[in-house]
Amino acid sequence: MQRFIAVIAFIVVISFTMISNASAATPIAKVDRSVIAIDDTLTLTIRINDGGSYAGPNLDPVKTNFHLLGNSQSSRHMIRNGQSESWTEWVITLMPKRKGQLEIPAIDIDGQRTQAITVSVQPSIPTPEGTLEAVFLESEVDIDNAYVQQQIIFTLRIFQSIQLDNMNISEPEFDNAAMEKLGQNSFQRRIQNALYRVHELRYAIYPQEIGELIIPEMIFSANEAMARQSVFSLSAQGKRIRKMTKQHKIKVKAPPSSFTGNIWLPAKSIQLVERWSGNPDTISVGDSITRIITIEAEGLLDSQLPPLSFNPIDGAKSYPDKGSSETSVTDQGSLSSRADSVAIIPTREGKVTLAEIRLQWWDTKLNKMQEALIPARTLTVKPAINKTPSDSTPLAIDHSLTTPKASTATANSDTTHLLWQLIAGGFALAWLVTLYLWQQSKGKHFTKVEQQNTTVKKSLSEQQAFKQLSKVCRDNNIGTARIALLNWARVYWQTNNIQSLQDIQAQSDHPALNIALSELDNRLYGHQTDGHSWNGEGLLSVIKWIRESTENNSSQNNGLKPLYSN
Repeated sequence: MQRFIAVIAFIVVISFTMISNASAATPIAKVDRSVIAIDDTLTLTIRINDGGSYAGPNLDPVKTNFHLLGNSQSSRHMIRNGQSESWTEWVITLMPKRKGQLEIPAIDIDGQRTQAITVSVQPSIPTPEGTLEAVFLESEVDIDNAYVQQQIIFTLRIFQSIQLDNMNISEPEFDNAAMEKLGQNSFQRRIQNALYRVHELRYAIYPQEIGELIIPEMIFSANEAMARQSVFSLSAQGKRIRKMTKQHKIKVKAPPSSFTGNIWLPAKSIQLVERWSGNPDTISVGDSITRIITIEAEGLLDSQLPPLSFNPIDGAKSYPDKGSSETSVTDQGSLSSRADSVAIIPTREGKVTLAEIRLQWWDTKLNKMQEALIPARTLTVKPAINKTPSDSTPLAIDHSLTTPKASTATANSDTTHLLWQLIAGGFALAWLVTLYLWQQSKGKHFTKVEQQNTTVKKSLSEQQAFKQLSKVCRDNNIGTARIALLNWARVYWQTNNIQSLQDIQAQSDHPALNIALSELDNRLYGHQTDGHSWNGEGLLSVIKWIRESTENNSSQNNGLKPLYSN
């Protein structure tokens, strides 16, 4: 019996291991820098978001272009916000064998493969003749002649061939420029047969004034590390070392006269990307769909990206939403994006045309004006789905004290008909008894409802209620949408008399809100049972518009102003 149990346990373990390995996450590879010198080391990191046991990466293909100088492995497991996270990581130190565009090929780990990575290997950086100092600095800019607001990459390197303590470096400061720190890396470089530890810092600088931009000297200080005489002796402060970088002067030019765009955008690349919350080819009258247009830029900050405007649409209502933007950094500079969205609700069937969207920008690599474009698009709007007389009168029935209708079969025989009459009579009698009991406890009931509503009003702020409603709408969770909407409406309009969607409609005569409430009402209680899913983005967009209109009747453009306008 014990042998049988042991065999079963072994099979379970083997099966679990096979399933775990089969479902393991794809390994991801990255390097600390994409541009290096021939004498530099490079750090390759491979990570799997899984804590399983792995044989390790097969690094043989890497040896074609790189020397392998070191390889270490680590695994971690932690619980963050109640979620368990595990990962395994390999850190590999490489040195290029030659100059040029060298590829780190896809690396195999237990049947899973990483993506390939290309590294640009530059010639050896010239060094002064003679004896090199044990500690020295090096700084450079990628361009010394730039347009206003154009990205400038400033690089600082600290070289050390001795051990240092208490290292400190000043940060560049500007009154007439914006700056973004891109990152910091450490590696080794062989210079005149001496091995130096190199600390590299990179910054993206965006001049805001025409004329001359001065990148000031940066000061580095440290103490030479002193060896202890014994394990009991205190560490002593070594010789104080202080070094300074050279000053860099950049000529900043005005935008060229050949640029005819509305907003000056000097970038390495810009593109417009269009997304939809649903399928625009299947939209019907009264449906709500959200169109999202994203500007993706290389070499700009997100604060430089303009808000997009959406033209009125013939045959549809449109409700723009607040835009969102973000900036991420790489060793090559800034990557930024801005997303603007608009909720569209068709009001008639047939052809509905969306105007094209154009954005002019200046290509800093080709030194000429370019244009990003989303062409005009025509939507074919279908008639309203399952259009019935009851659908044409929004919210004609108060559903606050009822439940959704259930489908019943038509009686086909006298026996079934009699049975339904008896059941109906029973329900009528039960209803009369319920009515009598309700009348007896009417005063207590309304007192209790008022107390509950007062408690909700006090404990749930409008921001919290709106946050809950936003989550429900974004998840398209129609099951809880009505409750979340009623909770928000009570605290927003500060009244306990809102018990139904019809009450919300009475508070606001906004036509888009009426359409959104009608759609929600029909999805909950109407005849739309063909599987046409509810999309909460339209309702959420209208609610946002109502909140913003109330907060600021003289609404201004919410987009960040460009750092420079011509």
